[in-house]
Amino acid sequence: MKHPLFALALLVLAGCSGGLPALKVTLVDGIGEPLQPLAAAWRLGSPPLAWNALPTGQSSWSLPIPPGARFQVAFRCPSSGATDFYVSLDLQRNEVGNQLLVRCPSVYASPLASESGTLNVSLNSGQAFSARHQVALSGNTFTGLQVPQGNGREVAVFGFVLSGSTSTPHFGRLGSLTIPTPPPSLSLSLSPVTATLSVTTPPGFFSYAGLVLQSFVPVDLASWTGGLQPVPWPALQWNDLFQFWTCLGSSCAIRREYYAAVPSAPLSLTVPPLTLSASETHSPTALPTFSNLAASGFSPRLSFLGYAFFLAEPGVRYWRHFLSPGALGSATSYYVDVENAPGFAGVVPAVGSNVQLRATAFAGNQPLAVLLAQRPIPEETFSAHTLFLDRFWPVHLEAALLSASFTW
Repeated sequence: MKHPLFALALLVLAGCSGGLPALKVTLVDGIGEPLQPLAAAWRLGSPPLAWNALPTGQSSWSLPIPPGARFQVAFRCPSSGATDFYVSLDLQRNEVGNQLLVRCPSVYASPLASESGTLNVSLNSGQAFSARHQVALSGNTFTGLQVPQGNGREVAVFGFVLSGSTSTPHFGRLGSLTIPTPPPSLSLSLSPVTATLSVTTPPGFFSYAGLVLQSFVPVDLASWTGGLQPVPWPALQWNDLFQFWTCLGSSCAIRREYYAAVPSAPLSLTVPPLTLSASETHSPTALPTFSNLAASGFSPRLSFLGYAFFLAEPGVRYWRHFLSPGALGSATSYYVDVENAPGFAGVVPAVGSNVQLRATAFAGNQPLAVLLAQRPIPEETFSAHTLFLDRFWPVHLEAALLSASFTW
């Protein structure tokens, strides 16, 4: 099979006159804790230039990438049982700052501990949340909440107290926990939530509103099918994150704001009709080549941020890749030979296996450099699509989604 080749970047060391500082690349899990990969590689330029192996006994690397150069980084993340995870990015140096955080999916640095708790009120329905788990509850107790071990952990509870025909939302949080050595049962004090935030999304669009506490704990507040929705609005800390999103078919939008910056006035989120198209070809031993890549329909006030690709042989191997506008340039075809990097041959699906292919095109109101330097949020907004840009940072994103399944 023929694969498109891209112009090669100049192999100039960053220490040369006028060079940028070395790029610090850090591999983290979904709550921002460092991970050590099973394999790691990088290179300047594009195929057929050779990949360079990176040491694996560490979680961060300083790469001498000169201004304007195109480069790739790739990591084989820690496995989960027999399942392998690979992530890679193709970028230009001027599209990132001096720090690049790469998130591994599904695997975490800290083990979990099972916690129980008591509440000061009896809930008709509710949920208890940690950074990596949630459990449904009714009454004034919860059990089996899986909390990451370590210091500075937090647990939150959101639910409703029914009194006659009135259902009042309640919220509470308990932070600065050391896990697995808390009291035998956590004790949370919940307060009534009397304020609401009015959020409007397009009719018929599946919509969601929630929080991501600064301790990485996500809290679900409301989900609905478009239109005006009053969202319970608990008192929070200024740099907790409020997020809401809406999606129908291939057109989705996401908005995130620090709690202190959310206006009390009604919020609205609209989505223009978005399109993403591409064709895929592959050989049995190589990752896909994408042809006729095109995305359109994004709001004029947003800037194009690039593409994310996801290739899965479910339960066996998962590859996620991010392609920036600068790395693609004016090309409409794309191939990157991650399978040729040292330690990455296993990224290619087995012949005859059933695979899933996802692609996403992004536009946003924040520079790519800012987003890729921020810590991740623990839950992926749209599974298999948004991992790279799900970050703890105020942003307005639009995403065009494309999905397919076939036999490799």
